[in-house]
Amino acid sequence: MRSIVLAGQENRGALLHASKERYEAEIRVAGRPMVDYVLDALWGAQGIDEIVLVAPDSIRRPKTIGARVEGDIIANLVSGIEALPSLSNLVLVVTSDVPLLTPGMIDQFLDQAPVGVDVVYPIIDKALTQNKFPDTQRTYVKLRDGSFTGGNIFLINPAKFLEIQNDIKVLLDHRKSPIRLARDIGIMTLIRLIMGSLTISAAERRVGALLNIQGRALIFPYPEVGVDVDKPQDLDLVESVLGLS
Repeated sequence: MRSIVLAGQENRGALLHASKERYEAEIRVAGRPMVDYVLDALWGAQGIDEIVLVAPDSIRRPKTIGARVEGDIIANLVSGIEALPSLSNLVLVVTSDVPLLTPGMIDQFLDQAPVGVDVVYPIIDKALTQNKFPDTQRTYVKLRDGSFTGGNIFLINPAKFLEIQNDIKVLLDHRKSPIRLARDIGIMTLIRLIMGSLTISAAERRVGALLNIQGRALIFPYPEVGVDVDKPQDLDLVESVLGLS
């Protein structure tokens, strides 16, 4: 399977207090750029045989296909897709800021992912995350099935993504406006989400109808895929877990 690594996020905000590197992917974890841990995990996975690296010239790596940084995450993902030799089959997308990712986690995600869909997104139970990483702070969504946080790896149909990229941009732009979001997803769906009564299957159906896709959320047992480094304390955490601090 092919993979796209998104390594074009500029280092802004709180992480600047921990590192002055221009890009988050270049931030050092025990002396190594954070992106290298992600690339090692991908190359060690049995299911990955090709990697597209969306990154500036300073983060180019051998054995990868380079793609230009184009701006926001949607534009960067499009850049990665356009660098693929073909648009057939699903592609694994990974951000460069999850250094706790391992080859085994990647292979298990690929093995457990349902077939015949356009998107597979891992969600991790809140209790599991807090039990394993009690000091980490994540955003959780309360559903009828439980409270979950999202992972930083996912499978996509690249051809379908190119078709719906503008619709995704609209949803992302509206995510901080309750009125616009209610108009997008429906007032009753929004109310059920706020009340915690929305089910995973109902959310899948609504998103699928909005974007004309078949998408599935996969309850995943490894909170490491959701521990992204976006604060100095996250950096301390991953170094501690890796036994490097």
